Amino acid sequence: MLRDSAYWDEFYSLEHDEIKEPSKFAKFIFNNFLRNKNKASLIEFGCGNGRDSLYFNAKGIDVVAIDGSHITIENLQKQNQKASWICADFTAPLNLKDKFDICYSRFTLHAIDDIAELGLIKNVKNLLKPSGLFVVEARSINDDKFGVGKAVGEREFISDGHYRRFIDQDIFKANLIANGFKVISIEQSNQFAPTPGQNCVCIRVIASL
Repeated sequence: MLRDSAYWDEFYSLEHDEIKEPSKFAKFIFNNFLRNKNKASLIEFGCGNGRDSLYFNAKGIDVVAIDGSHITIENLQKQNQKASWICADFTAPLNLKDKFDICYSRFTLHAIDDIAELGLIKNVKNLLKPSGLFVVEARSINDDKFGVGKAVGEREFISDGHYRRFIDQDIFKANLIANGFKVISIEQSNQFAPTPGQNCVCIRVIASL
């Protein structure tokens, strides 16, 4: 379960013009894995304000997007009726019949703990097509926010009332392999999601079954 859904409800009740453009990761995934597909489907786990799902949908991708914030899902349902917007805990078993070409997770692993991460991985395993890809971008333990605030776990901290868990790429890779995934690529850089005033170090993972 999301550790701070109340935080996100409050966050998404406000306007955030600075995060309405699609992420660099969304553009990377589309250009490298979706552009040449005649018809493709994608499920996003933790869609937030929907900027990446809206981008994929505008590109002709069939999109299902899930988030734990009632406020953001209600706003997105009013904004766009072509995609499917679902308010749910994406780490609990999901009753979905469809399979997807892309299972997409960007900056959502931070909001869940280690146990919930395994729930997300199980959902991906159940929902991914045999030829599909699990694509992830998340803040690394080498990010400059690591260690900031009150420690509530080995890689978990609360600062400004907000829970963050930072990802050790070796541990995440091992979890994927233990659950039957093949890790196609795993990279780390502070150029994936450049943030003014921060050294935002992220990992990018591409995996398949």
